[in-house]
Amino acid sequence: MPSAGPFDLVIFDHDGVLVDSEIIAMDLCASLLTEYGVPTTVDEAINVYLGGSLDTVMTAIENAGTVIDRDAFDARFHEELFDGFRRELNPIPGIRTLLEQLGAAAIPFVIASSGSSQRVSLGITTTKLVEFFPDHVITTRDHVERGKPFPDLFILAAKRAGIAPARCLVIEDSPHGIEAAHRAGMKVIGLSHRTPVARLAAADWIVTDAADILPLILVP
Repeated sequence: MPSAGPFDLVIFDHDGVLVDSEIIAMDLCASLLTEYGVPTTVDEAINVYLGGSLDTVMTAIENAGTVIDRDAFDARFHEELFDGFRRELNPIPGIRTLLEQLGAAAIPFVIASSGSSQRVSLGITTTKLVEFFPDHVITTRDHVERGKPFPDLFILAAKRAGIAPARCLVIEDSPHGIEAAHRAGMKVIGLSHRTPVARLAAADWIVTDAADILPLILVP
């Protein structure tokens, strides 16, 4: 497989790339959609909503004819999600080793997530990855007008790091994230931990194990 490198910045998505949260979030997503009149299975939630913002879920409910209080729905979703994080969230297998290896190789890395800042903070704290990510390297949905699949998050993350988009490599697990990265002018490695490989077909490279990422970056 051809190398992805060299790049000056690695941008990690949060959910499904650093922390194994997608199964928790999509189970909750399917449950709430069904409750609000949009019958949805977990597989359907993964296929439609994985990697997108919560706004897309709310819009689906409204399009089905239910008027909702978006602020109240957002609060309920995050309260239940965060409870799930505290009970059962784990890091993606092999991701801590990858972060240590990137640090040893002096390759900068940051986070760009469609989730809220509170969600990312809880995720990396619960999984003990917070030591790798000071606040100034974390860009979230709270920092931009539009989440993925729009490119805003990745463009801002690169700008904050002082790196040109073309010199950035994104690690993603969803079609929304891959589209956003490409629209930002960046290359993407698709990590297929929970996501079916076929759904990552648009990525520039696809791996099924975090251990396979570093060789792509380092090999000339």
